[in-house]
Amino acid sequence: MPKALRDVEAALTCLQLLLLISGVELRPHTWDGDGIQLEAVKKGILERLGMPAPPVIRHRLDQESIRRAQQLYQRTVDELMQNRSREEEEEEGAVPRTRRLHRLTPTLLRRPDLPREHREPSGAGDTVGPHRYHLLLARTEAFHRQLRVVQAELKLLKPGSPGVAPLRSSVPPRVSVYSIGGGQGTPRLLQSQELDPDAPSVDLTAAVQPWAAGAEDSLRLELLFSADVSALLPSSSSEALVLEVVTQERRGRGARRARGLEEECGKSDGKCCLKSLKVSFQDIGWSDWIIAPNSYYMRFCEGSCPHNYKPASMHAQIKARMHSLSKATPPPCCVPAGYDPMVLMHYNSEGRLVSTVFEDMLVTKCHCA
Repeated sequence: MPKALRDVEAALTCLQLLLLISGVELRPHTWDGDGIQLEAVKKGILERLGMPAPPVIRHRLDQESIRRAQQLYQRTVDELMQNRSREEEEEEGAVPRTRRLHRLTPTLLRRPDLPREHREPSGAGDTVGPHRYHLLLARTEAFHRQLRVVQAELKLLKPGSPGVAPLRSSVPPRVSVYSIGGGQGTPRLLQSQELDPDAPSVDLTAAVQPWAAGAEDSLRLELLFSADVSALLPSSSSEALVLEVVTQERRGRGARRARGLEEECGKSDGKCCLKSLKVSFQDIGWSDWIIAPNSYYMRFCEGSCPHNYKPASMHAQIKARMHSLSKATPPPCCVPAGYDPMVLMHYNSEGRLVSTVFEDMLVTKCHCA
């Protein structure tokens, strides 16, 4: 083989090797990071619960028992947040609270009625119902995570409506509210209530509270009415449903903690920040033994700690300065600076329904230490 041809062949071989090496190096190091992190979350939860593996559920709860369990879960969450607020107030003294009324405009879409075999007995003699709707609500700039939801009520009666005759019946009409968690999986019953014929409205507090505190952009619910409410709903683009949400704001430490949640990665130029990973208990195959919540956002701290950036202490500030002068000194690390509690309603290893509180699981802010 001529020398020139051998040189060309060798050059092509080297080029192929370089391209192969470049391809390996350019492949994101975190291409499977989410899967690894989810496995770590699963193992961590099981270890904290003292369970070697998820329990085998032999006797499942009926819908009414699940509804009561979810209500107990919500009460436990509310009590935890109230206790946390009282502790902060004792540390800082009396802190003024401000209530605000938000009038949001959700979208209510009519869906095909449920097949007869999936209907709940209403006793109302309704041969058509239940009447099925999907409610969609998007987060707005004014309705952010710093707000603590006190009450959320969906007003069904349009302004200036002449009457509510469709709801007049011998048996009070009812509405059941289900969480559909992004439209995937089996809807979960959140609550069921009677409708007031004179001022029909749906209490959505139990659904809006966890959504408002989470990171989901949209809230998706399914509403099943035992009576036909179409005459009460908007019929043109000029009309809109109203969801009245009462929120409570508090200045001080709680507000600072809420601001920390806004310091998420993507806005900090690679500096110490909060990174979020959604953990859906249905997606990881745990929805059969975890009753509530359906999902949560695991937040962890990530990023660099340059001099004078979120120093946790004078020591951290000096350490960052020393690192900038000599790489022999390690830099401060981006670590959690605050937590919120998390409640898990689940079956234990003996098959009993219990609730477990994790005090240090939900990171609210990061600093450099």
